[in-house]
Amino acid sequence: YAFDYGPVHFLVLDDVIWTGATASRPGSYRGGLGRDQLEFIRQDLAHVPRNQLVVLLMHIPILEIEEREELFRLLEDRPHTLSISAHTHIQRHLFLGPEQGWRGRKPHHHFNSVTVCGSWWTGAPDERGIPHTTMRDGAPNGYSIVTFSGNRYTIEFCPARRPASHQMNIYAPESITSAESGQTPVLVNVFAGSERSKVEMRLGEKGNWIPMQRVDIEDPDYARLKEMERSDTPPPGRKLPEIIKSPHIWQATLPPNAPAGTHVIHVRTTDMFGKTYQDCRVIRIR
Repeated sequence: YAFDYGPVHFLVLDDVIWTGATASRPGSYRGGLGRDQLEFIRQDLAHVPRNQLVVLLMHIPILEIEEREELFRLLEDRPHTLSISAHTHIQRHLFLGPEQGWRGRKPHHHFNSVTVCGSWWTGAPDERGIPHTTMRDGAPNGYSIVTFSGNRYTIEFCPARRPASHQMNIYAPESITSAESGQTPVLVNVFAGSERSKVEMRLGEKGNWIPMQRVDIEDPDYARLKEMERSDTPPPGRKLPEIIKSPHIWQATLPPNAPAGTHVIHVRTTDMFGKTYQDCRVIRIR
């Protein structure tokens, strides 16, 4: 179905095609729309002004839809589009271009949203008895708030059971020597980060801001949780799903020959909407 809310046009799609079950095979599904739905989209968009923001809502991510090329042809001449999905139980921003079959003048933004249930309510219970349910990309469970203004929008990640300012995890050793500082990496998982995010770190209160680079690796905390599950004394709760390489981790190396003492590692990130978040952690240098 479709509707307008303020200046924004929404298309709500059913992109789960059930393939049925047999006595020997459990039920399954695939991502697709079907002829009727594509025709509905075509006729609906014929009545929507070209400069109006069109937002598509779906369950399975847009790149897994069988007819995505046909869907792209209906959308790509419009300058303002956004699509939002779920399904994967991770959070990521995709910017689709020619490599994905999108021929529009600018990339199409597809947002695969965080889930409220995280990793399906798995993991050890917290102090409230609720499973921590960390997602496979290392992000906490939560939800997103999308704010619209004309044909523009912003997206804000809201972590569950945590302050709104909790937008990242910073990974660094507790203690290193001064000689090791130039070879010591710092990792940052920016939960709602994307390839358009700017991430920087600084050692101490007056050091230079060091640009951080996005890397395709597993989240260290999630890897540690999976190791604990495989130990002889696993934590309580249902097992977490298998780990993946997180799409929103950044890395940089501490400055060389850092002086001895207790220092604060500061990290700041500015997202694609211009909003800046900061966090920090302490490291001891001997």
